[in-house]
Amino acid sequence: MNTLPRYAYGVTLGPLIQDVATHYTLLEALLPGKVRAVAAGASGRIFLGTEAGLFQLDPDGHPQPVPETPVAAVSRIWAPGNGRLYVASMQESYQVLLDGTQKPVSFGGSDIVDMVVHQDPMLVLTSRTLIDRVQERTVALPEGVVARAIAADNTGQVLVATDQGVFRYDGSRLHPLSAESRWTNCKDRLLSADVRDLCADGKGGFYLATARGLNYYVQDIYLDLNERPALPVRDTYRVVLTPQGTLWVVTARGIACLYRGQWRYYAGKRWLPSDRVVDLCVMPSRPGVEEDVLIATEEGLARITFQPVPGDERLPGHERKAALYQAITGARHNRNGFVTDCFLLDQGRDFLYHASDNDGLWTALYVAAQSFRFAVTRAPEARQQARLGMQALLELVRVTGIAGFPARTFIREGERVHQSDPGPNWYPSPVEPGVLYKNDTSSDEVDGHYFAWFVYDALVADVEEKAQIAGVCRAVTSHILDHNYTLVGPTGKHTRWGVWTPEKLNDDPAWVEERGLNALEILSHLKVAIHLCGDARFQREYDNLITQHGYALNTVLQKRMPPEGECNHSDDELAAVAYYPLLLLEQDPYLRALYLLSLERTWEILRPEGSPFHNVIYGACTGRPCDAERALQWLYEAPLDLRGWTMTNSHRDDVAFQPQEDRFAQPQLTRVLSPRETHVARWNRNPYLPDGGDDGRTEEDGTFWLLPYWMGRYHGIFLQEGS
Repeated sequence: MNTLPRYAYGVTLGPLIQDVATHYTLLEALLPGKVRAVAAGASGRIFLGTEAGLFQLDPDGHPQPVPETPVAAVSRIWAPGNGRLYVASMQESYQVLLDGTQKPVSFGGSDIVDMVVHQDPMLVLTSRTLIDRVQERTVALPEGVVARAIAADNTGQVLVATDQGVFRYDGSRLHPLSAESRWTNCKDRLLSADVRDLCADGKGGFYLATARGLNYYVQDIYLDLNERPALPVRDTYRVVLTPQGTLWVVTARGIACLYRGQWRYYAGKRWLPSDRVVDLCVMPSRPGVEEDVLIATEEGLARITFQPVPGDERLPGHERKAALYQAITGARHNRNGFVTDCFLLDQGRDFLYHASDNDGLWTALYVAAQSFRFAVTRAPEARQQARLGMQALLELVRVTGIAGFPARTFIREGERVHQSDPGPNWYPSPVEPGVLYKNDTSSDEVDGHYFAWFVYDALVADVEEKAQIAGVCRAVTSHILDHNYTLVGPTGKHTRWGVWTPEKLNDDPAWVEERGLNALEILSHLKVAIHLCGDARFQREYDNLITQHGYALNTVLQKRMPPEGECNHSDDELAAVAYYPLLLLEQDPYLRALYLLSLERTWEILRPEGSPFHNVIYGACTGRPCDAERALQWLYEAPLDLRGWTMTNSHRDDVAFQPQEDRFAQPQLTRVLSPRETHVARWNRNPYLPDGGDDGRTEEDGTFWLLPYWMGRYHGIFLQEGS
């Protein structure tokens, strides 16, 4: 594997701050009413305003009623950090000393919507009046105007948000602000008179949450924050600025976070119990945590933190993330060496392994990931994982009893497993009693076998394993050649997709879509077979396909796009694992020129997706810049929770749709969203789809992340800090 140019553009793996969601899942069952407000004291104690009064979470996360407080629905809570808590209920408003030295003290009526607090509430806002407790003055809002929120900056400027615009309080009167910017060359204006909330930044500016988006207001100038950059959902209700300068916005569907100049969108049950958010508060700062917020929703409480990845603190953050994915995969996804997704039962407390149609491919990718991991770390556990997966792959060929014919998957009698597509494609193994194997093996599985054989042989295998892999590779390759470049299983006919014969690819119009890809696949398979086995027959067939049937030329147009073909991301994944061994092994400069032309064309089509899988393979195969920074960003943004939560983005205001649907008639976006905002999927999924998931009924294994990460580490695309 030393024939490629050295990759000279590696990016250093820096510190990794991960967004992590925690759900207080038992909270709703333990409370007598739904949570309507949330606040955190300076010590980190969490207070909940519910339909039945004020509660506090104990160290175990159980809610306890705050003694002697009214049993009445709480609408808002304020925790200004002065050792007191201020609570607005439907009956009265009161303050609570957090040290518990005295009973709650009433300080106002029952219609309080917001307040400004320093040592005590200085300004109290009801829906119709502003109560200035310093000046001992009550100021009524204009007739018909309903107050929503109040905020003061450190210069003493006070603004009030209402359903009819924004008012400035000068100490005695309320003055409506113009909706227009006062400077001629500033064209932005107040986005909507329906202003729901506001907060001050301490520099004379205010963020305004309106029905039509977010404004920044300073010195009678408005800035439209909907497009700079685009706000995910413009129907906004709350806005909170943290001490670190991060802006959190409650929207009609989920929350948005302006973090270091970029919006993040948190919605769906990966992040929130419900997208209907009723309150949000900032937790006190603590070492190592950049952001920490509590979110009260209609169906429960969540907490989102930006923190170092949990795990062994001696490891860098990216390796801790790899270890977490490794642990998830080992816990629920490794079925005697076969690795794929699993089915979650009883709300995730139990699971079923999945005997999938593509066990050969998914396991092969995992074997490759573990092989690269072993090559980088020399960890015995990585070698063990790779070896277990490789033995499972070799078993797929043995259990069919047909020389060189691999099964899709197999299951043993009594095995507790979800059987993919039970039906006529399952056959009893003639060589292994009590085993059923699945027929109709496709090119997908075969691609995986050759890729894994090649990588494992180069990085992990001992002498005995090399001989074993070479023997199986020889049998499978001979089977394909003996059956005129097809796979023939127990039916005596070639399988639906196991076809690489020139008569089909070059001359049958029904196979025009597969012409380029399948030519690339078989050339890669033969090249691996030549490398592992050394059989002269394989070299002759390789040369014959190129000189007599134009297969090297076929590879150049392997990715067909509309209107000539359909954009097939499953095929993109298969092409990637075929390019890798072919370009590492081929030395002929004329053939390399064609193969590199093919890869270059394919990668330029896929490049906007920012896929670490495709970017790393391109960089490894060419030595050229491969958008490694963007690949690394994707790996950093991938969520730690691999459950198949339904993630919906088609409603967002910051997305646009392509004019054409995808190959399954599904609408697709013009850009790829962050993996934190979309459902977890392998690299065979269309990343332009806005919506997807299964409400958490399945869980993905970690291979989609582990393979590009460890492959990138091996090839020097991702550099360990200090290396």
